[in-house]
Amino acid sequence: MFRLNQINCEKRVRVITLFSIFVLFTIPALLFCNRTIKAEEADSKNISLHNNISLHINKPLGNLSPINALPPNAKQVKIGLYGVNIYDLSIRSNTYHITAYIWLKWKGDFDPVQSLEFTNLVENWSLTKKLLMDSPKIMPDGSKYQTITIEGRFFQPFDLRSYPLDKQKLELFIENPLFNYEDVVFIPDGTDSGYDAGLLIPGWKIKGLDADSYLHDYGTNFGETGAAVSKYSLVKFSFALERHINFFIWKVMLPLFIVLMTNWVALILKPILIEVRTAMPATALLTTVLMQQAALDAIPECSTLVLIDKIYVLAYIFIILTLFQIIWVNIHIDKNSPSSIARMVKIDKVSFGVQAVGFIISITLLLWLHH
Repeated sequence: MFRLNQINCEKRVRVITLFSIFVLFTIPALLFCNRTIKAEEADSKNISLHNNISLHINKPLGNLSPINALPPNAKQVKIGLYGVNIYDLSIRSNTYHITAYIWLKWKGDFDPVQSLEFTNLVENWSLTKKLLMDSPKIMPDGSKYQTITIEGRFFQPFDLRSYPLDKQKLELFIENPLFNYEDVVFIPDGTDSGYDAGLLIPGWKIKGLDADSYLHDYGTNFGETGAAVSKYSLVKFSFALERHINFFIWKVMLPLFIVLMTNWVALILKPILIEVRTAMPATALLTTVLMQQAALDAIPECSTLVLIDKIYVLAYIFIILTLFQIIWVNIHIDKNSPSSIARMVKIDKVSFGVQAVGFIISITLLLWLHH
């Protein structure tokens, strides 16, 4: 009877071991295939239909270059911005909404306000642009002054390589297509521009507001035969944002550390408890996969690994190491020898400490490389 129970126990151990290996390799493979299929579906949407006449044009045009010297005969327009509210910041759609005041000061018989454009505006119909004065105000120095309020949705491509410790910028591009660069140059008002002290963006810290002046060279005349290449003056206002560290600590690292501790606790249990020891890393692996999927739901599909992907890859590695060690111990242990059991217990405890320290060092190095 004892021999029969021992055989049944060994069969259960083999089944659990094979199941753990199956889970170990199948779940990550399915996860990878799922993300690959989604990326291919997204790419297929961008493929255009071929007409009878097809052209392949690989000719990027246009660039933004900082203004180092003003054109000698250009009129100068000083432009400033006061941010009132920023809302509906969407990482998935790469957009945000802003409400702001914009003012312009200039000298000369022309109006740069009416034809002012925002080049990264998403929906023209949704833009609200209102003049605060019916006509420009004449200042004591003879210059003209006008203020407008704007509210709209703007495009902002987000860099997610360091998510969830990413730093982002919310940019607003302003230019006037009626006046070329040689005639009118926009200069940001760095003295009076800013944002409201009560401006809050949930989950983010506002680090400041930057303003820069550029030459926007489109690199084309838009098909107008004989016309010069279109060049305009452009001003960029940029809100610098930084994600709160609390999100990373409490919503990413704490749950992951708890799962890893559950995984490493298997190394503290007696080596003869093979069924329980094998089940714990397998459960931790499944939990980690689900946690990674939930964490990535907040951002769009990316073709490269972001920071949080690399953190979970490290977690997978350490869980796999634990599972392989448990299998190795089960193969080499002599359950009838107290000295063999004591030796394996010592190896497990050393491995526990080495893996915990190794994970902390790996995470520290990874975060350092991303900052």
